[in-house]
Amino acid sequence: MYQNLLFGVKRRILSEVEGAFLNHPQFSEKVEVKNKFPYEERIQYGVVLRNTSASAIRMSADNYMADIQSHVRLAKEKTSVNTSIEWAKENEGSVTNWYVDDLTIQVDPTQRLFNTTYQMVSGPGNTDYADNPGQVIVKINNQEVIPDSLDGKNKKFILTRAPMSGDTVTISYYRRVLAEPGIYQAIFNSETDFSIFPTYQIIDETLVTLTTGLETSVTLQRAPIGPDSEDIFLNFRNQQPKDIPIRLEPGVNYSIDNTTGVVTFLYPLPADYKLTANYHTEVQPATGPFTFKPYQEVHNAIPGVVICMGRRAVKDDKQLVFVSQSQEPQAKVYGGHWDMSLSLGVISKDPIQMEEMTDQLVNWLWGVRKNSLEFEGITLNRVEPTGETEEAFIESTGDLYYESTVDISVMSEWQKFVPYIYAIRAFDIRLKMFEPYTNTVIKVPTIGYERVS
Repeated sequence: MYQNLLFGVKRRILSEVEGAFLNHPQFSEKVEVKNKFPYEERIQYGVVLRNTSASAIRMSADNYMADIQSHVRLAKEKTSVNTSIEWAKENEGSVTNWYVDDLTIQVDPTQRLFNTTYQMVSGPGNTDYADNPGQVIVKINNQEVIPDSLDGKNKKFILTRAPMSGDTVTISYYRRVLAEPGIYQAIFNSETDFSIFPTYQIIDETLVTLTTGLETSVTLQRAPIGPDSEDIFLNFRNQQPKDIPIRLEPGVNYSIDNTTGVVTFLYPLPADYKLTANYHTEVQPATGPFTFKPYQEVHNAIPGVVICMGRRAVKDDKQLVFVSQSQEPQAKVYGGHWDMSLSLGVISKDPIQMEEMTDQLVNWLWGVRKNSLEFEGITLNRVEPTGETEEAFIESTGDLYYESTVDISVMSEWQKFVPYIYAIRAFDIRLKMFEPYTNTVIKVPTIGYERVS
């Protein structure tokens, strides 16, 4: 971490030094900027980075800052080396976006219910479903109105009155653009590319809003279904937090065709319950391959997710990226500051030009670029010339070259993310992600649907 941070800041400062002379008509063509002193031949006019050093500034005893909340978690697979992906996190600017939905085609003078194109979420960067009319903007004939109720998860809202024929109805809301909740398996085809195999998590899908007892079958929406991945629940009509849903037992209460997603009930359902399901889809076809270089971020493999590579990619390596519905604690964050010192040598064959070059460099860094660099997390504490020297260039003729030293003090923030790692011993589609109601199975169908706690 120290080397990467120091090298990154060093390269950034040297690029600014180059910019100082590119903007000067006298020096743009002849001044060279070097990381170390060249051995082939001595430069005539230039700036050379002589040496660097750094010291840590502790912000706390162990540098702990906070826990980070995220939709994205990187998991290890026990059978693989797990070194190819350094870290994965959500792209904060690509979690949600603002969407305007024109629903005029649904206008019916007898109907107050409207259905949106996408699920509605509660706000920018927040993927919790919208349930408050104040989280959306509904307009009838460009006049804003407040809906009577809103159900962001099921993509619907109800107006206080039905619009008239010829009225226009639009709704503006935030929708999720981050990848669907699920498990995204990254398999490395080589040291420079990988493919993604997604398995989606379907959570609390409504199958029947209110049962009548006459239902013989229902169909899960996202077939094919992962074997043994489904959990089907009877939820009470007015579900309270203390009420535990009833989990139907496969093979006893229902059978399922994983290919079509059809659930067939082996016994009649009780009336006045809401029927919901959690399940996985089958592993979907691969996307990619996605190519990368060392220390490169990959933004296009999983929508809204940043995957960072280091220098340890290995062929046939496997790692899992979990994407959740809502933000969850994913990692501990440690941080502090590095105080770095850089010594630059300004070299010229003419003492007057050496002074002009030194002045140009100091004024550019301290007077022009200081505030811009602070927005990047690089704080210039000191930029000052500290001395001049002259040395023989060609001893036989007595030619001299002149050098001025400019010392720069830079402070840069560092952060280290230590994820809560979950090791996957074996990746299997039957891996259950949902176990909240395992003690509420209907065990004996002959006595009806009673809860077993």
